[in-house]
Amino acid sequence: MQHPFDFAAYDTSAWYALGIPVYLVLMGAEWLYGRRQRREVYGFADTLGNLSCGLGEVLIGLFLGPWLVGLYDWAFAHMAIYRGWDQSGAHHALSWVVAFLAADFGYYVYHRCGHRVALLWCIHGVHHQSSRFNLTIAMRHPWLSDSYSAPFYALLPILGIPRTQFFIAISLISFYALTVHTQLATRPGLGLVTPATHIVHHCRNPRYIGRNLGAMFTFWDRLFGTHVTLHPDDPPDVGTPGGHRSFSGVRAQWVFFEELYDRCRQAPGWKDRLRVLLGPPGRSAALPVLPDVRAAEPVFLLRERLYLVAQVAILVGGSVYLLWWRELHGTAVLLAGVGWVLAGLHSVGAVADGAPGAWRRERVRAALTPVMLGVLVALR
Repeated sequence: MQHPFDFAAYDTSAWYALGIPVYLVLMGAEWLYGRRQRREVYGFADTLGNLSCGLGEVLIGLFLGPWLVGLYDWAFAHMAIYRGWDQSGAHHALSWVVAFLAADFGYYVYHRCGHRVALLWCIHGVHHQSSRFNLTIAMRHPWLSDSYSAPFYALLPILGIPRTQFFIAISLISFYALTVHTQLATRPGLGLVTPATHIVHHCRNPRYIGRNLGAMFTFWDRLFGTHVTLHPDDPPDVGTPGGHRSFSGVRAQWVFFEELYDRCRQAPGWKDRLRVLLGPPGRSAALPVLPDVRAAEPVFLLRERLYLVAQVAILVGGSVYLLWWRELHGTAVLLAGVGWVLAGLHSVGAVADGAPGAWRRERVRAALTPVMLGVLVALR
C-alpha cells in the first residue's frame, strides 16, 4: 500500500508549477495590450492578492491532492460499473468524450452549489472578490476549494473513467477557464464559454448573480436555466454584492467565514441559523442585507512596488521549487516550505491592506528569509 504522502505517485501539482510561468507571460501580454488600448486592466494590490490566492491553493494541494487522488482510485476500484474504456479505437475515443462531459457537468453542479449554499460560498466566494476582470482572476482560487469537490466528480469513477483521463480532462478544462477571464479577447462561442459570457458570471448585478456557471461548455446553463446574456441597459459591475474588503490573498480566505459567523450569531433561533448556513449567501429574511464596502486600491511609491514584486517573485520561485521537485523533499521540508511561503503572502497582503505595523513586520520577515532557507536545507 502506498503511503498517503507518496507525492511522486499521486500529486499532479507539478503541472501547475509548470503553468505558473505561462500564466505570468499571458498576464504580461494582457497588460501590454491593455496599455496599448489605454485601458486600466490591472490594479497593483489587486494583482498581488489574486496571485497569492492561486499560489496558496496550489501549495495546499500538495497535501490535499494525494488524498483526493487516492479517494478517486478507491471509488474506481470499488464502485465502477464498467471498466472497458481502455480498449483501442472508437471505444477508447468515446471514453475521452465521456470524461470531458462528465467532468464539466460535475464542475457545473459543484459550482452551482458554491453559489447557492452560504457555507460553500464562504469558500468559493474568494474567486469573486476582485472588482476587476483579468487573467489573474483565473488564479484567484479558494484554498479549500477541493475540500468538498469529490462528491461532485463521483460520476467519473463510477462510470469507470480511468484516473489519468479524468485528471487530464479536468486539467485542460481548468486551463481553458484561464482564457475566459479577460476583457481584451473576443471569439465566437460555438457552444463554449467565452470571455463575453463569463464576465457576466463575475458581475454583482442582480440579474447576473449565480448565472453562466459552466467551465467549458454553455449547454449545462442552457439546459438548467442558468444561462443569461449581457443586457445592453445593465452594464457589468464586477465583484461580490458585499464588496471587496481586502487586497490580501490570505485574509480573503476567511473574510466570508467571519461574516457568516456574525450573521449566525445575529440569527434569533437555530432554524434561522441553519437557513443562514445552508441558504443562499447573504439573503436570510431574518437578517439585514450586508453593507456594500469596496476597499480603495492603495497607492505605493515606485520603490515600494519594486520591493513587493521582488518579494512575491522570491515566494513564487520557492513555490515552483517545492512543487516541481516535490519528490526530493520529505514531508517536514514541504510543511516548512509551504508555511514559509504562506507566511510571506500573509505579510505582503497585510502591507497591501495598509495594516498597522505591516511594513515593520514585513522587513523583519524578509530579513529572516536566509535563515528559513538554511532551515529548509538542513531539514533535507
